[in-house]
Amino acid sequence: MNRRRNVLPAIVAALALTLTAVPHAIGQPADPPDRPALRVMAGGVPLKLDPAPVFSDGILLAPVGPVAELLGADVDVRMELNGKRSIMLVKGDRTAELTIGSKIMIVNGVETELPAAPAWRSGTAMAPLRAVAEAFGESVVWEAGSNTAHIGRTPELPVVGSLEKLRELLAEAGTSIIRFPTAMAVLGDARIAAVVDQKGSADASSGASPSAGAGYAGADYSKTNVQVEGVDEADWAKTDGRFIYQLSGGRVLIADIRNPELPRLAAVLDYADDKHRFRPQELYVSGGRLVVIGTAYRQNEAQSDPAYETQRDLDAKSKEIMIWPPIQDLSFTAARVYELDGSGAPLLVRELEIEGRYVTSRMVGSALYLVANKYNPVYPLLDPETELRPQDFEPVWRDTAGSDEPKSIPLNRIHYFPDSPESGTLLIGAVDLDDSGAPMQVSAYLGSAGTVYASAENLYIAVAKHDWPTDSSGAPNRSVQPKLQTDLYKFRLDGGSAIYAGQGSVPGHVLNQFSMDEYGGHFRIATTSGHMWAEGDNISKNNLYVLDEWLRTVGRLEDLAPGERIYSVRFMGSRAYMVTFRNVDPLFAIDLSDPKQPAVLGQLKIPGYSDYLHPYDENHLIGFGKETIEIAPRDGRGEPTAYYLGMKLSLFDVTDVSKPIEKFKEVIGDRGTHSEVLQDHKALLFDRERGLMAFPVDLAEVKEGAQRDGYDIPPHGEFTWQGAYVYQIDPENGFRLKGRITHLSEQDLLKSGQYGYDYTKAVRRILYAGDTLYTLSDAMLKASATDTLAERGTLRYPEPKPPEAIAYPADPIRIMR
Repeated sequence: MNRRRNVLPAIVAALALTLTAVPHAIGQPADPPDRPALRVMAGGVPLKLDPAPVFSDGILLAPVGPVAELLGADVDVRMELNGKRSIMLVKGDRTAELTIGSKIMIVNGVETELPAAPAWRSGTAMAPLRAVAEAFGESVVWEAGSNTAHIGRTPELPVVGSLEKLRELLAEAGTSIIRFPTAMAVLGDARIAAVVDQKGSADASSGASPSAGAGYAGADYSKTNVQVEGVDEADWAKTDGRFIYQLSGGRVLIADIRNPELPRLAAVLDYADDKHRFRPQELYVSGGRLVVIGTAYRQNEAQSDPAYETQRDLDAKSKEIMIWPPIQDLSFTAARVYELDGSGAPLLVRELEIEGRYVTSRMVGSALYLVANKYNPVYPLLDPETELRPQDFEPVWRDTAGSDEPKSIPLNRIHYFPDSPESGTLLIGAVDLDDSGAPMQVSAYLGSAGTVYASAENLYIAVAKHDWPTDSSGAPNRSVQPKLQTDLYKFRLDGGSAIYAGQGSVPGHVLNQFSMDEYGGHFRIATTSGHMWAEGDNISKNNLYVLDEWLRTVGRLEDLAPGERIYSVRFMGSRAYMVTFRNVDPLFAIDLSDPKQPAVLGQLKIPGYSDYLHPYDENHLIGFGKETIEIAPRDGRGEPTAYYLGMKLSLFDVTDVSKPIEKFKEVIGDRGTHSEVLQDHKALLFDRERGLMAFPVDLAEVKEGAQRDGYDIPPHGEFTWQGAYVYQIDPENGFRLKGRITHLSEQDLLKSGQYGYDYTKAVRRILYAGDTLYTLSDAMLKASATDTLAERGTLRYPEPKPPEAIAYPADPIRIMR
């Protein structure tokens, strides 16, 4: 048996009923008088287990024999030569091996780490219930209120299966279908076109590696600012402490920073000559590999097809009016996987592609998850009798680990969500990159991906829906405001697979991924319902819902700050912090320790708002947003209007959650000042131990003597500077500006306009390795001392080739010597 080590923290959490699932583990009495007896149920029927299941350090252990019988698995208990007992479970081609006293379980040859070791009690093997069940494709859901564990496979979603069913679903989605026979036939052919092999080569003799300088300190380097610890997010730039990997001009640049005094370009991945026009968007660096994620296109030759021209001429002669958008090239979400060596030279080892627009991705350990939306040829108000063809709707994917040939997902493997029909296709690709022989698992659902949140165990997709009232004929009445609803889809992440695990919905719509969170076996989500400028029942209100593992609402807190909308949310364990805004910024502190009864603990009303909230520690929160000012109406009637001013930093003290305070405040620039961190949390560098915080700023300042207009609106500032603001931060002293770093020269600033400048020199990310701070733009890398910000070294990047100068060589990798 191939016992390949694959221990993922995500699996550890997913395989057990953790402490937070047990009431006494979150501060409640261990055995209250009215506490129900511990039960295990399957299909709604309680199991008679002997010996009875028990909790061991918060982990539910159950007798292996009865559980295996329920799962349909055979059990073989053996005594090993070392005196330890091992238990082998077998069901078809699926095997699971456990050893008494060992936290290692081997499932089909792959080792995973258990949260608790199996034990031998009363002559019976006891093992973590969730681990055993999920090893054979079943799920375990803990219902704390009834002290019950439920075993069962998540109900299978129905499949499309046939063209007749597809037409029915599309009709439910409120669409009709048009297909241009010739054009779509060509689309089908283009979809399965072979992908040219562009494997790069690594040259080990690319020059002697410089010795590690003072800036390199092993694992002492910054990581991407992510939402969930252990769940990596792709970014524009990353470092492994020795090299910096970043995007620039459609390329991936790899800079050697082991000697910060002399940073050098180690390699360039140039995709300008890529046959399928692969364009990188984000990347990962982990486990000795570089994963570049982007979009690839296949040319659609339908418009040059003679038969298509004939059809177009016939339509023109018959004067038949046709509604059709220009046929676009097919787009694919693509990932290129490279192995990295000590010289920084990447070797392309794998290509992954999923038809559809790239939405987002996550990486948990060595498992990569891709989410894409596929556009389908469906348009409204057209002939409902138009013929449908399966190949127009069957998504295509490719993984060179198995074969270069693309594969399609047939209609009988495309699922749909009951009561939520959509015309597009949601695709989720999952692959364990440590298992080079296992192909990517791709699942398809008639639907779409809206906002995505991922924990180490589950991935949630939130899709906004408009619920229109109907008129007397049953048709949607679009003359009135619709109710907003968010549909939720849950997928369990299991190494190299993503398994559908449930569906639910809540009123309102979410702002972004930070509006969602998973904690203690519950899913929490904050939404805004209604409309800010509406009146009566339709006015906007803000809400927070707590859902159980089945995505059923078990707790709710509604009608916060009527007439405002959510600007930012941050969940921190058993608390949540929410910022709403219209004219002033209420910061709400919310107690979630009792999932069934969320409650407001306190609130703070101050001018301005926060677009992003970042935890400093359990008692302090950093807000990034804008300062504002209220202007009263000139005629004295109506309510004041708020206008934003400069960028605002706030350090909130929530030690007393009933009375949160803004302990420190810093305002940068004037009206028009902006930072990428307000829209993208990954632009923030924060290290609490170092007291270091840095982020990019586009600075706008109002010139002396500038006047407000006739309506007394504050004037916009003019662009004066761009670069990184670097702060020292702590709860005692607040924000202390250490300095600023820019890539713009004095000439660049003199040549800049009122609003613009040379954007290739805009600092987008700030990273550190050892005692050196690195600022990155499309045009250059600058190394600065972390303590003094004195410049240590600079690397100017070569300009990308203009498209018309591309010569299309075979090798996209250039090793820099």
